[in-house]
Amino acid sequence: MAEARRGVVPGALAALLISAVQAGAAAWPRAEGQSFLSYSYQFQINETTDRNYSSLYYEYGVTERLTFGIDAGRSDGSGDLTGLFFLRSPVLSTDAGTWISAELAVGAIEIEDEIYGVVRPGLSWGRGFQSGLGNGWAGVESSYAFRGDGSEEGKIDATIGLNHASGSLSLVQLQYAAPTGGEDSVSIAPSHVISLTRGVFLELGGAYKLTNDATSLKIGLWSEF
Repeated sequence: MAEARRGVVPGALAALLISAVQAGAAAWPRAEGQSFLSYSYQFQINETTDRNYSSLYYEYGVTERLTFGIDAGRSDGSGDLTGLFFLRSPVLSTDAGTWISAELAVGAIEIEDEIYGVVRPGLSWGRGFQSGLGNGWAGVESSYAFRGDGSEEGKIDATIGLNHASGSLSLVQLQYAAPTGGEDSVSIAPSHVISLTRGVFLELGGAYKLTNDATSLKIGLWSEF
């Protein structure tokens, strides 16, 4: 974010993007020496094959252009665990506020008590904008995971969000997943993120999966330090 501070992205929007990493702004690097941590729990409210899911996410700005992170999760239904370490760096940024970043994640996944390695390359795009409703951003994150059991999964998440004068955020995300050996899925996931105190946020949201009518609610805590 050092480049953003120098004027690539307006200052008010840069502050928004730091807080919005979990919301689909992964194209922007984390500020050097700064951390972001979040924990969320998504629980199903109707009967489908989908299960409750908890996730832990962490980022640290190693340099102005290199972000280190941890992406972990657990499915309540199967007990399967995923833990990935990643590095992300911008490959393109413009004076208009557009960023493109590349990411590589490696780690492991536990499936039915067996542990397999995972490699997950990714590419993200982001752009800040100003509107009559306030400063906002749009982002697209894509990734493709290769697992040691031979399975693969591609994902694309597209997000648009707005920053409110109160310091809170509103956003909506369109999520697409294409696993091998399973059906493709499309979900829409709106969220509202409330600023509780300086550097601490409460996320309240939900998701509706168009492909099987699975409906869930989400609660999370974010912290930047």
